[in-house]
Amino acid sequence: MRVVMQRWARVMMVAAGVGAALAAGCTQPAGTAASPEASLPASPTTLADHGMAARWQTEVLLAPGTHLTDVWVRGGYLVCHGSDHRAYAVNARTGERLWSQDLAEPHETVWPPAIYENHLWFATTTRLIGLQGADGRNIVRDAMTPPEDMPRLPEEAATGEATPAEEAVWGQRTEAQRRVQAELARIKQQQADLNAVLASKRKSIALDFAPAGPPVTDGAHLFVPDAKGWLQAVSVRAGVIGWGRWLGDTITAGPVGDTTRVYFAGHNGIVYASTQNIRRILWQYQTEGAITADLRITATGTVLVGSLDYSLYAFDGASGVLEWDTLPNRRYNAGEPIRKPPYTFGEQVFLFTPKAGLTVLDTVTGKPQWQLADGDDLVTADADTVYVLSRSRHLLGVNRKDGSVRFDVPLRGATLVGINETGSGLLYLATPEGRILAVAQATAEDKAKKEAEEAGLAP
Repeated sequence: MRVVMQRWARVMMVAAGVGAALAAGCTQPAGTAASPEASLPASPTTLADHGMAARWQTEVLLAPGTHLTDVWVRGGYLVCHGSDHRAYAVNARTGERLWSQDLAEPHETVWPPAIYENHLWFATTTRLIGLQGADGRNIVRDAMTPPEDMPRLPEEAATGEATPAEEAVWGQRTEAQRRVQAELARIKQQQADLNAVLASKRKSIALDFAPAGPPVTDGAHLFVPDAKGWLQAVSVRAGVIGWGRWLGDTITAGPVGDTTRVYFAGHNGIVYASTQNIRRILWQYQTEGAITADLRITATGTVLVGSLDYSLYAFDGASGVLEWDTLPNRRYNAGEPIRKPPYTFGEQVFLFTPKAGLTVLDTVTGKPQWQLADGDDLVTADADTVYVLSRSRHLLGVNRKDGSVRFDVPLRGATLVGINETGSGLLYLATPEGRILAVAQATAEDKAKKEAEEAGLAP
């Protein structure tokens, strides 16, 4: 009995410790990590020596036997995806852990989410799931509930003096109006009751096709590539009609959209621009090779499309006209197939290809500015530095003007990177075990604080 009581006491102590840790929250301020520095994806000390400062660090609580497989940056959210298809949302600015939700069965695929305002939409092999970014609340039932607009009888207003006969007629009309309004109210209540029953069971939108690429949304439709050759515009709002466009070949490239149009392309090499609300092609262009890389759009409305025909195309979104008229055939020839999406920050395009590495182009002219052979993929960019993963999985800080490497920091283990295209300048690094570190270029305040700390530690 005594041994049992001792074991029970130890269990209670561990439980109390875990409870205290959870109550305190999962976010640790910069410089106060709950575990040794060695468990982080990169050394904060080494980063600080190269002019970077930790903004926050945190840890998502993974189920036993699972690990992180993806980190996605969407608006103000950092969404981590586990091997068990569970999503973990973190405030991208503060590191506060917000929520976690199961998304799919083990045999399914989960694509990177699309975001519209504060809503995150996930496409899986069998369904669409909509979640509120701030609290993880399921929004499918709200989005698909019909609006409450009901037909109303026009209100009549008498002007001037009414005769007794007119007053009698108005009395009859008023009574009839009351009966009609009562009937409308009864029908409206029945509809509300039915909607409540349906909403209580509606947690996702079932798909009759398997997505083959990441979706994009305008808040009314979710535009999803279909391996059978369709761009599917699935309605995610009540009263909106879905549509589809058959491309005649497989489509795996992620589409992009602006305020009125959606742009997409398939393995047949044709680039399409369509209205978003109906299936109406505005323009199309035939390239000379298959398109497998996700499309991108610049802040000024230029649609960037990389093709296996070695070319990067820049289309005016409204007209479909190729913009880079100073280049041969109005396109940039990379000299090899383009399989990764281009990225754009300000007036620069960052293109990654297997042989050339990173090539930086001028957004307006398409002319190359410089190359970095060791560049393998993007991390993010700020005003004067682009942060790049090297072929050996090091973090490189590269001068945006001339391509000179400012620093080279090794990343630990199988570090995951959240590619940040939001322009915030924050770098998101994570370990498969769930430790997340957010860093950015050190500010004057950061440097002054570091100098003060070093002076205080000096003998």
